[in-house]
Amino acid sequence: MENWGLITYRTTALLFDEQASDSRYKNRIAYVVAHELAHQWFGNLVTMDWWNELWLNEGFATWVGWLATDYLHPDWHVWPQFISEGMQTAFTLDSLRSTHPIEVCVRDVLDVDQIFDSISYLKGSSVIRMLASHLGQDTFLKGVGAYLKAHAYGNAKTCDLWASLSQESGQDISHLMDPWIRNIGFPVLAVSEDHNKITVKQSRYLSTGDVKTHDDRTTWWVPLGLETNSRNTKVTSVALTSKEETFNELDLSFYKLNKEYRGFYRTKYPPARLMMLSRQDDQLSVSEKIGLVGDAAALAVSGESSTVGLLGFVENFQSEKNYLVWSQIIGSLGNVKTAFCGDRPVIKSLKRFILRLVSSAVDELGWEPSPNEDILKSQLRALLIQTAGSNGHKLVVKEAKRRFDLYMSGQDKTTIHQNLRSAIFGVAIQKGGKLEYEALKNEWKSAVSIDGKEIALRALGRTRIPELHDDYLKLLFSEVATQDIHTGAMALSTNPKARLTLWNYIKSNFDEIKGKLSQNMIVLDRLLRISLMKFNEKTIERKIREFFINKDNRGYDRTLGIISDTITARAAYKERDTTNLIEWLKCRSYMPEEKA
Repeated sequence: MENWGLITYRTTALLFDEQASDSRYKNRIAYVVAHELAHQWFGNLVTMDWWNELWLNEGFATWVGWLATDYLHPDWHVWPQFISEGMQTAFTLDSLRSTHPIEVCVRDVLDVDQIFDSISYLKGSSVIRMLASHLGQDTFLKGVGAYLKAHAYGNAKTCDLWASLSQESGQDISHLMDPWIRNIGFPVLAVSEDHNKITVKQSRYLSTGDVKTHDDRTTWWVPLGLETNSRNTKVTSVALTSKEETFNELDLSFYKLNKEYRGFYRTKYPPARLMMLSRQDDQLSVSEKIGLVGDAAALAVSGESSTVGLLGFVENFQSEKNYLVWSQIIGSLGNVKTAFCGDRPVIKSLKRFILRLVSSAVDELGWEPSPNEDILKSQLRALLIQTAGSNGHKLVVKEAKRRFDLYMSGQDKTTIHQNLRSAIFGVAIQKGGKLEYEALKNEWKSAVSIDGKEIALRALGRTRIPELHDDYLKLLFSEVATQDIHTGAMALSTNPKARLTLWNYIKSNFDEIKGKLSQNMIVLDRLLRISLMKFNEKTIERKIREFFINKDNRGYDRTLGIISDTITARAAYKERDTTNLIEWLKCRSYMPEEKA
């Protein structure tokens, strides 16, 4: 918390032990510390005039946090990480009808609590990054500096920031940015090709895919970041300022929009172009690969593309070396599995697809780190081992269990490297039984390392054994610190065998849970959002809606709308795409034909 003169942190967001901590926490700590320090300027020195402009605090602190981390650790490649983790999260919320503008009406304190969300933080920082890229970072920072000086020790509005930036840049920033700040949503740019020209059309993106006329009234200023092979036609500063525009005399042997994925929008390429880009990956940056995968996955959800298109696209990334690209691929495929959860033949086939995709990379990396290994390679090894193991790679599961047993028995505590605890614990619990669960539960209780409890708690939630879900819930709501309950809830909600049990527990104990957590409505709101977002059935969406219909839901009413929209979109996605997906999986031999 960014108190002026007394910044406070949770332990895992401040302390790091080089000999015992997972290296991924180092990245987290650097960012969180930078974020809270940034608040000394954005929030403390200059405070937003009212809560409706919370983004002036949180959007800027988020952007500065990433900017500072990148400056201190350029080898961590944090901007691609921001695209994968930050922008994709903002896109997910802003793709719903139940989203809200960055600058949002706030009636009372319960409204305030609910806007500490991905829109204020992550969409806010994304549009800041987009504008800074357009103006040039030096010009942008000079304008921001003038804004801070003009309003030091006082309050400011969004229009005050635009005025300072306009003065410094000579551009009408309010005209460019107000649609992004005051309106909900973001555009998808649909590209069509004809000989040496492309036509780009913008429309609002909704994950439900059912955009109506009244949904699509905004015309955004969209910096295209258009790049082609030819020096003469390389255009990176042109912007789309109308609903549709054609660009002529282009070399279409290679082109891409949204250079470095700096713009807050999705791009829909013709299917053949998308496949061509997957084979031209040497001309794509890490950020652009992440963006393309994220866009392909999102367009499958909305029905503007398909799951088949996504799978065909990522098939060509088997030789990829970058952790951040792999993280986006595996995260997107995990979302596909969530959408089709319950269809056992499809899930089995998707697991085969994932194993074929990652197996060679797992074999190449192995289990042991090399001397002076960089942080991204360490994270890639953990990600691939956990992915392979959770999807049934027999040798990976066997080795994970072997190391787990040696570690828990005390025979060899060095057999699990600190960076592999999450992966090995997770695989051992998912593929193991009560014995492994109880061993890790004891590890959670006795953990003395800074991140040990968090890692163990998250892994325990991966158990597939129903009676252990009940034990885990009892542990979660009786022994786990209040601020960490959401960690366990996330583990259960992403576990297809435990998701419904978690919802039933919340229903049966809602008054008690609300009484415990409602002293800080942000905590209760977060618990509900994390616990209930992963379902894919309209019947469950209806039951959730009916459960809350006659309750006082102030403080989490926005989240209930988000949950409803998310499940509805996922259910429609599953219904729409199942037949074509099955045909493709059979054609590619991921789904064996049933024997007569």
